[in-house]
Amino acid sequence: MSNFVFGVEEVAIAVNDAQEAAHDFSTLFGINFDYQWELPDEKLFVKSAKIGNTQLQFIESTSEDGVVAKFVAKRGEGLNHIALKIKNLDALIKQLRTNNVKLMPNEPVLVDNIPPFSGKIRYIFIHPSSFHGVLIELIEEL
Repeated sequence: MSNFVFGVEEVAIAVNDAQEAAHDFSTLFGINFDYQWELPDEKLFVKSAKIGNTQLQFIESTSEDGVVAKFVAKRGEGLNHIALKIKNLDALIKQLRTNNVKLMPNEPVLVDNIPPFSGKIRYIFIHPSSFHGVLIELIEEL
């Protein structure tokens, strides 16, 4: 089996108010949340701080029917997902499907110019039911 993972890209915490959460965290720990962006298709606003080689993200829904809004309504604020840095995402997806791991969406999503990435990335998620109740995002920089 190949080693596809070479780092932890992000830890994402779902919150009601990303600006407030980032402010509180900055006040307590002195960390600057230098990045923010919106993903309209996902109804998501993100505040991010780079800590070492890993991003700490506060994610907030921009719509009452967004996935993060539903997550917070059901479970409250808290850890949403962990993202892993991946090499050879296509080969990993093939291996995961061979092992009946549920992926979402069905194919990787391609995005461009999301801080702090300088170019394009592809990502896909492992459904929590396939991995001990934890949502795992797999990210490959192109």
